[in-house]
Amino acid sequence: MNWEDNISTLIDLIYEASFDGTLWPMVLIRLADTMGAAQIGLLSLDRRARTFESLAPRCDPAMDGAFKNYWAFHNPLWPHTVKKPVREIFWTDSLISRRDLIASPFFNEWMRPAEFGTAAIGANLFVGNEISTMITVGNAPGKDDMSPKQAQMFEAVLGHVYRAVQIHRRLQLRDLTHDTAPDQLERVTRGVMLVDAAARVLFANSTARRLLNSKRGMAVKAGCLESADGSDTLQALIASCARKVHIPDGPGGKTWIRRSLDRSPLRVTVTPLRSKGAVAELPWLGLDIPVAMVTVADSASEKWMH
Repeated sequence: MNWEDNISTLIDLIYEASFDGTLWPMVLIRLADTMGAAQIGLLSLDRRARTFESLAPRCDPAMDGAFKNYWAFHNPLWPHTVKKPVREIFWTDSLISRRDLIASPFFNEWMRPAEFGTAAIGANLFVGNEISTMITVGNAPGKDDMSPKQAQMFEAVLGHVYRAVQIHRRLQLRDLTHDTAPDQLERVTRGVMLVDAAARVLFANSTARRLLNSKRGMAVKAGCLESADGSDTLQALIASCARKVHIPDGPGGKTWIRRSLDRSPLRVTVTPLRSKGAVAELPWLGLDIPVAMVTVADSASEKWMH
């Protein structure tokens, strides 16, 4: 089978993976093999919450864990990759000089022990709100350049990987029991936010964004929603919506958030979102499923804010 046939078979598998998340490791391994590469990964970094997730089937698990716990936040390449537009292909040498890379602690204390070479190619699949997700393919040590053929193969599948990720995201949102499509929520006049179990804001409509920007009653710190009055009640209500959490009064609820003396409190409702279980959560794609919808009302008039 020639490489064109291999690419065609791989593209079919990529779109299957958009519906069956268990196929992504196979997708990555086949892409690496087709390109003649040693390492490959789907990586997602949230710089606000300082969390990192990865799917790297060729990487030693211990080294992958070390990257997640420390090197993801001390990697000299990341500050450059996050500036690249989605689907723009980049090479290691376009991000940092090979001399500087080889001299860095990152290379000597992580890349070399993990058997990563200096040559790699990659592209962002998502960049926004301090979150970036990328796919990267790297050669073994000693194979210090990505060949034109390797670049051609990577370019041939990149658009399909990107579209498969978008399909998976749309399926995730449809999998929830509430209508949480961003375009639908943007049309409502009340403040609406979708958050994960750690209160990270995954989506906020225009009304909610104005409220958060004003920092009057609610704000976002390190990517997470919090009450400006210092209360942790809001975070507790959100955490109660996580699937594995069981509390006597059930998940979600209502709370009041104090504002300045000349303004009435905010009435906040936390509503749990339940997945039908048809679509897997794949954190290394940067596509966290929200566990709760947070709506905000002006308690003085009992009318939704607008």
